Amino acid sequence: MEFFDRADEMAFFEKLTKRKSKAMVALFGRRRIGKTTLLKKVYPDARYFFVDTRSSETLLKDFSSQIFEGSFDNWEGFFRALFRLQEVVIFDEFQNFMRVDQSVFSVLQKVWDENSGKGLLILCGSCVGMMKRIFLDDKAPLFGRCDYKVELNQFRFRDALEMMRSFGYSFEEALEWYSVLGGIPQYLWLLEERTSFEKKIRELFFDRFSPLREEGKNLLIGEFGTEHPGYFSVLEAIGYFERDAGEIVDRTGMERTKAMKYLSELTNSYGIIERVENLLSRSKRGLRYAIQDNFLSFWMKYIYSRQNAVEFDSEQALIYTIENLEEYIGRTFESTVKSLIPDLYRAEKIPFLPERVGKHWGKIPGTRDKTYEIDLIGESSDRILVFECKWRKAPVGPEVAEELIEKMQYIPDKRVKVPVIISKSGFKGNMPKEVLLIDLRDLEESTG
Repeated sequence: MEFFDRADEMAFFEKLTKRKSKAMVALFGRRRIGKTTLLKKVYPDARYFFVDTRSSETLLKDFSSQIFEGSFDNWEGFFRALFRLQEVVIFDEFQNFMRVDQSVFSVLQKVWDENSGKGLLILCGSCVGMMKRIFLDDKAPLFGRCDYKVELNQFRFRDALEMMRSFGYSFEEALEWYSVLGGIPQYLWLLEERTSFEKKIRELFFDRFSPLREEGKNLLIGEFGTEHPGYFSVLEAIGYFERDAGEIVDRTGMERTKAMKYLSELTNSYGIIERVENLLSRSKRGLRYAIQDNFLSFWMKYIYSRQNAVEFDSEQALIYTIENLEEYIGRTFESTVKSLIPDLYRAEKIPFLPERVGKHWGKIPGTRDKTYEIDLIGESSDRILVFECKWRKAPVGPEVAEELIEKMQYIPDKRVKVPVIISKSGFKGNMPKEVLLIDLRDLEESTG
């Protein structure tokens, strides 16, 4: 299996092999993101332990047999022998000790503090919230013990594009699949065997034994445990839109304090939801929230929220998904464009590189309740790029450009504004000369 991306992470871990003293690393990131693959690539000879949820006694016996003929009576003796005999040690799904035996954390802390060797200990976990509590909670035994805390993130679009190109997908197809699967390497490997988009969506999500049909549920229940229904309600309330807190609370039907608790944890502890700031707004109010994981956004919208339809008639559920997918991809297209703005600048498709990029919305001046919305704003000290992103089959005509120019007048900022339209299907008619026009070919050229 070919290895894609992760150049920075590999360089970091390879550098640790040259250390002159002991080091403890906490590596965390969601399931299927490639943590174990990365570590086994860099440290093929490391002593590797997988922490499942068997009893503490059973795990200790199993782990002991891997380094010693016999069994240790306690975890302290095991850790002391382990660090004496092994140079690189990896514990995978380390957070499972929270369920198996939490006293292991205190024992490990004591033995590690007393360890005078120069071993490398990597503690890896996929339940991000639990891993953060183990290492970032100032009351936890392992707080402050890690020399490095590394969060492995999804592939950016550029990296996912490289992978999908190797499978034979076009730039447009890569954009579509990135909207559905995000940058999770293991999901992207499911695309290696090419077929039509509709057939592949059916294989992945709608057939009876589809590999991703229950994936979102398994991922989130593993993260949230018995409290998962509350978190699910908040995620379903957001869907693939950007919503403010009041709207989210109303859509969940929960008491405000409970809904806000889940919303806060999904944002601050788990990193599944992101805050969306109203760039250029003078008001500090009006913050919105969005699911920042493309896969979970798609799964919540078309699988979880329609699970009765999926179970009752999966073929009709598939048809509904395909028929409504253009609007969904249009939403994710905006965030993908945002990630490619530095590439557009280097390719000279836009006149300057903004210092900040985000969303903007507001009330139309002179009206009581009419509003306007800008897909993306990119600001520098003296100029503002105003982006309109269109993912639709028909080419963009002059009326879209004129509407964008009109909306620019509503933005409460005196800096020079440069209108930019990015269109999946190109342009038609006499477009205003002041509008910068970028199509998929331009986007593709900018990625090299």
